[in-house]
Amino acid sequence: MTYNRWDVVAVDFPFVEGMDSKRRPGLIVSAARLHDTHKIYWIVMISSADAGARTDDILVTDPEKAGLPVKCAIRVARLAAISESLINRRLGAISAKDRAAVVGLLKKFAP
Repeated sequence: MTYNRWDVVAVDFPFVEGMDSKRRPGLIVSAARLHDTHKIYWIVMISSADAGARTDDILVTDPEKAGLPVKCAIRVARLAAISESLINRRLGAISAKDRAAVVGLLKKFAP
């Protein structure tokens, strides 16, 4: 299955510290041409809001539309390149307002 930019997916998200991963929601931020050319996606981590807010977290404004059972935050600073085999399924998508906020942070960190 091919996924689209702004899809929220269940993914085995890699830890920064090593080779382990944890199944969690993630947000695809790459364009389709990255997958078409290299068979990978750029994805940012989504964490439950209960985990504690961090600088530059974006609260998901419509968790139900995103397919999230609880309030969550998009953590743009946690970006990973993953293969499609690590994606379990599509959960939903984020709102236009959240998309604009993510684009703003991507431009801030990778102008």
